[in-house]
Amino acid sequence: MIRYRMTVPALLGLALAGCNAGGASVSGSASESAASTSSLSSLWERARSLGFETGKTYEMPALGIMADAFMAENNARGASLSAIPQMAMAQQGKDIPRFDRVLDRTAQAIAREAVGVSPTQLARVTPFDLAHIVYAGPVIVAMQPRKGWEVNSMDTRDLDAQFDTPFFRKHRPPSNYDRQLHIRYMEMLAISAIYTNTVFGLIDEKLGTGRLADPDAARKQVLTAFQAIPVATLKAALADAANQVAGGNFTTDLTGSGNIHFTHSPAGDFVADPRGLTWTRAGGTWFGDGRINGQSINLRLASTSSLSKRETQSGTQGTGADARVEGSGSMGPGR
Repeated sequence: MIRYRMTVPALLGLALAGCNAGGASVSGSASESAASTSSLSSLWERARSLGFETGKTYEMPALGIMADAFMAENNARGASLSAIPQMAMAQQGKDIPRFDRVLDRTAQAIAREAVGVSPTQLARVTPFDLAHIVYAGPVIVAMQPRKGWEVNSMDTRDLDAQFDTPFFRKHRPPSNYDRQLHIRYMEMLAISAIYTNTVFGLIDEKLGTGRLADPDAARKQVLTAFQAIPVATLKAALADAANQVAGGNFTTDLTGSGNIHFTHSPAGDFVADPRGLTWTRAGGTWFGDGRINGQSINLRLASTSSLSKRETQSGTQGTGADARVEGSGSMGPGR
C-alpha cells in the first residue's frame, strides 16, 4: 500500500473520480498542522536617581580672615612682628625718615640684591615675591596686637613731687624722650592703618561676592589677591596714606589706659590694642573692629554635603500558541 499525504480538496477530487470509474474503493488520509507562536520579550531598565544636597553659608568677618592670612604668611617666613617697626624707627642721625619712604627704599634695595634669590625656593614658604613682602609690612604693623607704647611717649623727667628737689634735679639721669621718634612712631601706625584699609578694600574687590570653600581656602585667596595687585598700586596707596598724616597735628592720650591712643587732626583717631589698629573718622569706625572702609564686610563660606540613591527594575514577558490536525487516506480495488 502506498500512502499519500493530501490536502482536503485533493482527496475530495480523487473520491469523485473513483465513483465514476465504477466499483473502486477509495479511502483518504489528510494531515493539517498549524502552529502559531507569539512571543514578546522585552528587557527594560527603569532607573530613578534621587539626589539631595544640603548646604549652609557661613559668614565670617573679612577683616579677621585677611588679618589671619597676612599674619600666618609672616609667621611662615619666620619674620618677627617687631622687625618692621624696629627698622622704621632706627635712628639715622637726627633725621628719622617717614615710614613710607623707609619701605620704598627697602623695596629698591631688595630689588637690587634679589638677583641670587630663587623664585622656586621663595615659593616654598610664601606666595609673595620680594616686593610684595615689603609692601605687606604695613599690614603686619596695623594688625599685630599691642599693649602699651613701644617707645617712650612721655618725658621721664616727670617725677614724684617728693623727689623734685635741687639735689635730685641735679643728679638724675637725662631724659631719653625723643620727640621726633614719638611723632614718627605715631605716623607709622596711622599710615599703616590707612594703607591697610585701602589694601583690604582692593582685596575684597578681587574676591567678589561668590562663596568661598572654607576659611583656609579664603586665606589662600586673600594672599593670591594681594600678590595680584601691582607693586605700583601698592606704592601709590602707601604714599597717599602718608600724605594724609604728613601735615596736621598729633595729640597723644596719656591717661593710662594701657593702650596706644592718639589723635591726628584732620586724619582722625587711632587706637592700637590687642585687636590691632582701629581708625575712627567722621564720628564712626572707619577701619578695624571688623570694619573696612566704614562697612562691616563678611566673606561667605560654603559648607555642603550630598546624598544620592539609585533604583533599577528589569523584566521579560512572552506568549505562545500551538494547534495541529492530522488524518490519513488509502485507495485500493473494489470487491
